[in-house]
Amino acid sequence: MPSSPRLRRLCHHLLRNLRHFRSPRSLCRFRRIVAGLALAALAAPFLHADKTAPREETLKAIVADQNALFARAEAQGDALDPDNLQSQLQQLCRRYDALIAVHKDFAPAHVAYGMLLSRAGMRREGVAHLFKANELDGRIPLVKNQLGNYHAEEGRPVEALVFFTAASDLAPDEPLYRYQTGSLLCEAAEDFLATGRWTRARLDETMQEAFEQAMNLAPGDWRYAYRYGLSFYDLATPEWEAALQFWRDFEKKLSPGIEQQTCRLHQARVLVELRRPDEARAALGSVTASELVRQRVEVEKKLAAARARAANPGIEVISGTVGPPEPPPPAEPPPPAAEAGAAEAEEAAGAAAEGAGAKEGAAAAAEAESPAKGTPAANDR
Repeated sequence: MPSSPRLRRLCHHLLRNLRHFRSPRSLCRFRRIVAGLALAALAAPFLHADKTAPREETLKAIVADQNALFARAEAQGDALDPDNLQSQLQQLCRRYDALIAVHKDFAPAHVAYGMLLSRAGMRREGVAHLFKANELDGRIPLVKNQLGNYHAEEGRPVEALVFFTAASDLAPDEPLYRYQTGSLLCEAAEDFLATGRWTRARLDETMQEAFEQAMNLAPGDWRYAYRYGLSFYDLATPEWEAALQFWRDFEKKLSPGIEQQTCRLHQARVLVELRRPDEARAALGSVTASELVRQRVEVEKKLAAARARAANPGIEVISGTVGPPEPPPPAEPPPPAAEAGAAEAEEAAGAAAEGAGAKEGAAAAAEAESPAKGTPAANDR
């Protein structure tokens, strides 16, 4: 049977990613695609009908085969047969199309297929299915978050906030959705202020509160805490004393070496702002990691400029960069804005474990979709 133009485009996008995953960077990118496809298993917990009904069982089987297909493709590496993969992808898409043709109002099928198409690079087609799923069932936080990402990427942050807020309301214990809200308010601050419905003070308070909530909801994940620490630099009226206390407390929770030294670099940066140069220099003295040399030099420039201004108030000194110390480039680029958090993925895994292979998919999704892993220095702004 000849494939449709949509199936050919899907295979083209997926194969383009698969052909170039010999390098570690490309392999990491491919793993994110696989993890994203595994998110389709998250549709299972949102079934409101009898799970033994034919359509639920059909969807479980498709998702299980989809996850298995991409697990095999990753395992094959250079031995991957693109033609065979394309044939199996076409079969998957036909099965989705057949299921939706019979059950047009089956929201989980639209979620699963939408996630597959979106991750494969067919964003417009994928989003159409997600909008349909949201129309059919407005209680799926994963879909709300995905549509929030879509609006943000399309340059509509005000609309995106509506969806991120809805996701947080539906899953109040999921830190990722709070993180999404904080990131959006930070990156699109001017857009929100332009509406006239936000003051800078309210925006900063809401943004930092979202990051703090994410941190408190995931106390064991330092990445949320680190982003909360960075939020002090985003405030129009910085609270430097609070920032200093945070970086000192946070240092105690991290491993010796580059992680703790990154915190001391931040402490030095904040101490410069507080006009406490001696303490800033003392903090810098303990930053010896070679990966942080450039960032240390930047803070030293700021310190020198502060001393020059104090000695000669009338002169203008230009030095360093504004904001937190710039980190070295990470070994791997951080993943894009996350689609589903670890807590939701784990819950979905438990609900869908019987037939969809969701435990493996949810674990991979949680790893790929949370804020980027690595050392704090590798995830700074």
